Amino acid sequence: MFSSGVDDVLLADAVRDGRPDVADVALVVGASAARLGVPLHEVMDHVERAFAGQPPSFEATRAAVLAWADEALVLRADISCEDPLTSLATTAYVRSRLAEIYRGAERDGHLVAHRTVLVVVELPRASSGHELEQSLRALDVAEAMRAVFAGDETVARVSPRRFAALVGRGRADVLTLSMLRILLERALGEDAQPRLWVEELPPAVEGVARVLAGLSE
Repeated sequence: MFSSGVDDVLLADAVRDGRPDVADVALVVGASAARLGVPLHEVMDHVERAFAGQPPSFEATRAAVLAWADEALVLRADISCEDPLTSLATTAYVRSRLAEIYRGAERDGHLVAHRTVLVVVELPRASSGHELEQSLRALDVAEAMRAVFAGDETVARVSPRRFAALVGRGRADVLTLSMLRILLERALGEDAQPRLWVEELPPAVEGVARVLAGLSE
């Protein structure tokens, strides 16, 4: 049985009353279940119970399953592409972007490492019991990095303490990095002392996973 947002009797009432919109109700139930994290087999069980021992209609079953699948795919895409705290990109998205960049470089005949780098910011490790402070600092880092890299650069949170901007090599110059450091100090305070460095990319796409794994530690 569903709870917290999905009406357990919604579909059953529609079936019992012989309403013509049973499939539409099943759509609502399936989508709501996916948003609540209810697995598909429980959705199917719910549809069967709604028909009170009779074989569930194909239309209702299909509607519930498709709605659940569509909503689950959207939720999975959101989770994999965006950090829920900072709304920055995730490591998975950075890996996907880099795969595209390497494919383009191979087609055009140039090396990614000559044109693209990662600008990395690392927060100091939080003291025990200061997880909230770490979260607030993460928001400050996100704001500072977006202010500096406000174009089409990908800015991501690659670990709880590390952030990376995928930028053209020309955007990792001394002036830009100095500006980022100033904004970080203003946002975090001079005592925070975040690390800031330029991470070189490997010559081939096969090395990307190792680089990102190292940053994610």
